[in-house]
Amino acid sequence: MRLRPSLSAALLSALTLTSACSRSDRSSAAPAEPAPAPVQAAALNLQSQGPSPGAPPLAQRAMRITVETTILVDALDPAMQRLRASVEEHGGYVSEARMHGGPHQSASLEARVPSARVGAFRAVLASLGEVVADAEKAEDVTEQRADIGARLRNARAQEKRLLDLLSDRTGSLADVIAVEKQLGAVREAIEQIEAQERLLEGQIAYASVKISVTTRREEQTLGAGARIARAAREGVENADAFVVNTVVLLAAAGPTLLLLSALGVALFYAILALVRRQQRRSAASFRPPFQAGPIHPYHHPPTGAPPAEGQQPHPTGAPPAQAPHGGGESGPG
Repeated sequence: MRLRPSLSAALLSALTLTSACSRSDRSSAAPAEPAPAPVQAAALNLQSQGPSPGAPPLAQRAMRITVETTILVDALDPAMQRLRASVEEHGGYVSEARMHGGPHQSASLEARVPSARVGAFRAVLASLGEVVADAEKAEDVTEQRADIGARLRNARAQEKRLLDLLSDRTGSLADVIAVEKQLGAVREAIEQIEAQERLLEGQIAYASVKISVTTRREEQTLGAGARIARAAREGVENADAFVVNTVVLLAAAGPTLLLLSALGVALFYAILALVRRQQRRSAASFRPPFQAGPIHPYHHPPTGAPPAEGQQPHPTGAPPAQAPHGGGESGPG
């Protein structure tokens, strides 16, 4: 079996390549550390600095450029039209654009412009209006580019060796299946590395330019008379809007308010009728309590003699009844 020693070596190298690709993918996925400070294009005087030993010259270094600019303009629409035309004239394209309304209109635009023409494009930006903020960052990705190229060359060489092993067909079926499986993993790694290479090359070839465009405050360009006239016009418009909104509200809520008012009046009169009925029932069932007559004092006989012992006085003060004469008893002698 001539295939087994070479197959073992090929599988070992393929596994090494796959693990290296995964480590590189993780390292490339981590965000790159930003530059210490934004670097202006005019301040990038790297040619005056001596290159480090073993480093390629400045013309051969790969730079990833990012520009951020804020511009103040008089009118937004003409500035945006000129900006888009300038991007196309310089061989770039607009990757994202947003418009913001309100009293002070503004827009944000992100364009990709060829790195070789960034300077000319920034000159056009300065002519659009007043540049109130400007920043440029240049990130050196030469080593990252070289690392991706080396990984891609190794992966392709590994793919060629595995293809050569399959072309011999001197091993067993299990060996052939193992080689094909490893060949698929190597080709997948090659595709990932090629995608990373295309992304990095695009970032190197085209600089990212982020532009914010804002209109000036209108008060800065208007005189006193124009500002007073504008305030009066806005007052009339606000009053008109208030009247219209009030009429619309009444028209929308009028039927409902009338219905609620009618229900409230009917409920009030119903409760009033119940209260009056209850009052009449209470008055009809009321009876005055028993009134006792006055208590008269005892009256003594006209003679003023007190009543005899054992005789009750008459309540009305009348003298006691006299006993009839005769009857076997005689009066006192």
